[in-house]
Amino acid sequence: MTALCIILAALSIWDYPSRHLEHVRLRSQFMQATRSGDTAKMQAVCRKGVELLPDDPTWHYNLACSLAYVENGHAAAFGELERAIDLGFRNAEAIRKDTDLARLSRHRRYEELLEYAKEMSRRRIMFGPMAAVDATGIFGGSLALGEQNLTWDFASGCFVSHMKLAVASAGGNTGDLYMNRDAGHAPLNVAAYPGITVLKLDKEGRDRGMDLDFPNLLVPYPLFGNCSRAYTQGPYWRSISRALMTSDSWRLKAMLRFYLSNQTWVFPANADVPPVGTHGDVFSSIAPYWMVTAGRSFSDLPYLRAALEASRALKQPVKKEIVRRGLLAPTIQTLIRKSLRSVSNEVDYVSAKAHPTAFPANGVDVRRLVDAAGSMTEKGIPPLAIVSVAAEKPSGEVNFPECTYATAFAWAYVLRADDEMRVFRIQAKGASEFRFSQTHGAPAKVELEGPDRAKVTLARSAVTQGNRVDIAVFGRNPGTGWGAPSYISFARLDERAPYCDPALLPPNGPGAGK
Repeated sequence: MTALCIILAALSIWDYPSRHLEHVRLRSQFMQATRSGDTAKMQAVCRKGVELLPDDPTWHYNLACSLAYVENGHAAAFGELERAIDLGFRNAEAIRKDTDLARLSRHRRYEELLEYAKEMSRRRIMFGPMAAVDATGIFGGSLALGEQNLTWDFASGCFVSHMKLAVASAGGNTGDLYMNRDAGHAPLNVAAYPGITVLKLDKEGRDRGMDLDFPNLLVPYPLFGNCSRAYTQGPYWRSISRALMTSDSWRLKAMLRFYLSNQTWVFPANADVPPVGTHGDVFSSIAPYWMVTAGRSFSDLPYLRAALEASRALKQPVKKEIVRRGLLAPTIQTLIRKSLRSVSNEVDYVSAKAHPTAFPANGVDVRRLVDAAGSMTEKGIPPLAIVSVAAEKPSGEVNFPECTYATAFAWAYVLRADDEMRVFRIQAKGASEFRFSQTHGAPAKVELEGPDRAKVTLARSAVTQGNRVDIAVFGRNPGTGWGAPSYISFARLDERAPYCDPALLPPNGPGAGK
């Protein structure tokens, strides 16, 4: 109904990444206003949201809900509701049940729009961030995605691709995609992997830099990728992987989504660890959502190749089931860690031997990796351990949060309180049996408090900068080995050291970080 207005207001899909953080900030303000019943604030925030993202159906819908509380605003509310429907908010049942819109239900226009939503739900979305058409191709070739093939996922802050690939021949890495995010600086030799499909963005996407650095694309097929880039200038120098856990930790939500959507990523540690780095190991935490390699550019390629070798060694029925469960990336990680030259058995796997901050050069036994992948059965697919952490409240005052991120398979803390002894409790779920192991740092006391719970006691003075504590949690089911690790990391900052990560310091300046 309002197509002309929508066309005039529409953004490019490439505009959404730069506006996402402001969208998140406004969404938080809107939720706070909703909880407090401040309808004027709700309306004001929604207008800012519509101004920021004029073709986002949710902001128009939220503005309609806000205007419904204004007696003389019902006409405007219906206009915003109609725009939301045009742009893709077409769940008529959800609209009918929304109590914020109840004040509109006495109007005939309300029922008309409910019917319009039902009608439009059967049609393709034509405008806005939810409108897309499928890119088509054949496995084993190359596919470039353009704006017309992408939508934007507001929950995770990433693009969602729309594509359909046909199978020309089976075998090899057919079904796998490869994406390079360093402008071809360290590309994979795809000729060595028959069947693999090279995924790219079109010229406009590349010109906008949407194919560089951090992964940002959900795809419907297994994806393997690398990026040999890093921040090398200024106080926030760091690798892509360390940035994901510090200065850009808001991206972890997307990285978790990719991890559970069969995406395997490899990044060099660059100067964050020796031999390149001169400050030792400056990682304050680790996460299982990607692999990190010791070295500069090209150090990522051997592990990327190893991951692809493992993928094509899996029996097709087994791989199909792994992919269906969204477990390919965790399974690849497990297989690679168990095939490190320093790892001989399951006992080694749950120790520090299999969980370095960065994988060493020539660290994986590829023949053993391929044998392990080829012998995996459907019943042997290892599970994931979902973790949650609760910290005992310190006695002293803490003016800045200690938990720097909390996700399903990775948590990180910076110990800021003055208390010498700290206690944290870990709860695990997702498997029939769990193992809690320390894999890095000064000795910590790990005590079981139940089959799925552990208590971790740390001496703050022992957790020095460069010597963080990592606790890994593993799960297994009958007939499987231990699965991919989940990590809980504990670090401490030292502002007197030659290097102290400014991304982890409180915003009120030196002395607050302890």
